[in-house]
Amino acid sequence: MKAHIRQEPRALLLWGITPETPGCDTLLRRAADFRLTPRFVGADDLDTTIGDLCAGKASAPVQALPDPLPLSNTPAMIVGGLRHDNGDLNAWLDAVKKTGMTFPVRAAVTPTSAAWTLGHLLEELSAEHAALGSGQPQ
Repeated sequence: MKAHIRQEPRALLLWGITPETPGCDTLLRRAADFRLTPRFVGADDLDTTIGDLCAGKASAPVQALPDPLPLSNTPAMIVGGLRHDNGDLNAWLDAVKKTGMTFPVRAAVTPTSAAWTLGHLLEELSAEHAALGSGQPQ
């Protein structure tokens, strides 16, 4: 019997940018090259799990969240469905650099983070970003 490997949906969640953000059109074309489905996420999505957002499920009503969210509108990119062991994730990050867009905060969806809400993940990413103390894109 063959083992069934669960493939996460290929998704690109974008926080703090809009389609009008300079370079976004190039980023979306690169996302299509990688078969990533882009989704611009915002405050309405904060109480939706990362897994549901990547799968394209509707947002849940927003419940009590921190105010203001520590990350604010710092551009963040969350990518799902790309593997690191075959080079896909690194190839994607290289493609993002070539667009000229910078994302001070980046994450790849993991089995753990897929169950977190967007608000929770952004809080964690904000804390990591602050702990690094750079404030500069990597």
